[in-house]
Amino acid sequence: MSGSLRVVTIVNAVIYFAAAVYHSGLLVSAGALAAASIAEFLLGLVLVAALLSLLGPRIAYGIVLAGTLFGLTIVVLRGLLGVDLWIHVAMLVGLAVAFVLILRPRTA
Repeated sequence: MSGSLRVVTIVNAVIYFAAAVYHSGLLVSAGALAAASIAEFLLGLVLVAALLSLLGPRIAYGIVLAGTLFGLTIVVLRGLLGVDLWIHVAMLVGLAVAFVLILRPRTA
């Protein structure tokens, strides 16, 4: 994993863990959504696994993208278009940056 991708992965993991805390209801009771908290925590762990080279970045980010799109679908279908939508937008931006770094051609 390149240095740039490592930094982006750390930032992305922090975003997922922060979303998990938000949805746990510990900080904001209005944000409590246990299922989302668990899913976001697990996706954060997938990113940590990539940082520790337990998973390849492509596999890790593929799993995280699938989970994020699933969560976004739930957000949209439930009409949760406030904070929950913006959390997913931030996640997708972070994932897009990571995929650009993962898929860019390597120079010698």
